[in-house]
Amino acid sequence: MSKKKGFMDGYKTYDDSNGRGSPDEWASAFRERMSGVEAREILRDDDPLTILNLPQNPSKSQIKKSFRLLALKWHPDKNPGNEKEASTKFKKIYAAYILLYEEGIEW
Repeated sequence: MSKKKGFMDGYKTYDDSNGRGSPDEWASAFRERMSGVEAREILRDDDPLTILNLPQNPSKSQIKKSFRLLALKWHPDKNPGNEKEASTKFKKIYAAYILLYEEGIEW
């Protein structure tokens, strides 16, 4: 029985870093993009559930699905000419995801 491959497994098999670090260092940097402290600072008085359009006590799959849909919609690369607003909204969406999904904070 083979183990299911995860998203980060590609970093272990494909190294095109050209001396800029090992695949493990790239994976570590990817995971450390935003901490819970930074996420709380970005959101301040905003409710993560409202930002991700979620009901009270959402499941992990609901959080992930909502994050992915909103991230696609508000990614700055998908909004040419409106990068500033898209970037602000995307940061809030990502911060809400960090707090709800990765940090597991209940609201």
